[in-house]
Amino acid sequence: MDLQPGQNFLITRHSLAPKSVKITLAWEPAETTLLLRSSAFALTSHGKVRSGHDFIYQNQLTLPDGGGVQRTVDKNEFAVNFSQMPITIERIVIALTIEQGLQHNQSFSQLYQIESKIFDLNSGKCLAVFPLLTSMMLETALIVGEFYSRNKEWKFRAVGQGFVGGLRQLAGEYGIDINDIGVVDAPDTPTKLEVLTSSHPTQLKKITLDKKNPSISLDKKVHGFGEIVANLNWHQRKDSSGKGFFGRLIQSSRKVDLDLGCLFKLRNGESGVVQALGNAFGSLNMQPYIQLMSDDRSGASVDGEFLHINGQHWNKLDRVVLFAMIYEGTPNWSETDAVVTLQIPERPLLEIRIDSHHNDQRICALAILENQDGNLRVTKLVKYFQDHRYLDQAYGFGLRWVAGSKS
Repeated sequence: MDLQPGQNFLITRHSLAPKSVKITLAWEPAETTLLLRSSAFALTSHGKVRSGHDFIYQNQLTLPDGGGVQRTVDKNEFAVNFSQMPITIERIVIALTIEQGLQHNQSFSQLYQIESKIFDLNSGKCLAVFPLLTSMMLETALIVGEFYSRNKEWKFRAVGQGFVGGLRQLAGEYGIDINDIGVVDAPDTPTKLEVLTSSHPTQLKKITLDKKNPSISLDKKVHGFGEIVANLNWHQRKDSSGKGFFGRLIQSSRKVDLDLGCLFKLRNGESGVVQALGNAFGSLNMQPYIQLMSDDRSGASVDGEFLHINGQHWNKLDRVVLFAMIYEGTPNWSETDAVVTLQIPERPLLEIRIDSHHNDQRICALAILENQDGNLRVTKLVKYFQDHRYLDQAYGFGLRWVAGSKS
């Protein structure tokens, strides 16, 4: 199975599923002047380590109290044993950093690709491969992926999220001061590369677009915006037991078939739609440079739906309107607590919540992404329409609509 950024797969599905796996990291070219260091962070439900012992790196090769995570001495690989994982650990983040990358003016753009492979430790079978193109990445730190627990099952998510700041900033986000554990990293004094890129918040930060601040403009870069990942997630609200958003998210029953899609217009005037309805899934490497990665027909996925936009071709796109549609069942937006996030390399995570509801309408326009002289402007919409025709008319795409279905 080949994974793309944002995609996940279930590991511990049944009695014959792997109880332990191995993830290996490799890069092209294999011979490089970059000093690459792999590490892992074992995190609780709060997204923090319990102590510095939950940071697995070259001088601390195993997770204490059970050894649920182990790093090899001479290879960039980690063994993850789910049966030995401490009960308080819910995420294992796998990271790769360039040692003193800022000091030496280095970045992942000096590599062509980083490839991660996940194996069943018992059988040796390769379960998944995550090839990540890095030739356009100016960052010095990278979250490769993460193992995470949902509803007593373990999954792996391909992340591919880079950011400036190196290991020091990454570790700090998870509650670790690397000065306390003697790890080498770039000095505090910013270098030329850091000054050029640090005007933007790192990807680990989050900005919520709301009524007071509905828009954000992101300036263009020479290499475009990289791969833009839109994720739609929701849950079926059953009660107000105080479990919180992520606690309620894992409830197995969803009565609403909520779909993610978009209307697009290219700079050459061509318009269209990307959605599961009519199997119009799009394409990432040719027009329209937008692709819907999955359609959660059952509502059983706790990770929602993903739509990718090839930001390296942003100059060919004019505007994109993201929308959510209730395909089957009675529209009841107020019970979904839906949220859409936009992950853009080197930029803050953008969050848009559906915080107003019109339960007599079937489509909700979530956000509009506009090309403004090559820059990217994202604006929250959350406006409701009865069907695609009214959505189209509101934003001027000029499409002809016929009845369709999901096969």
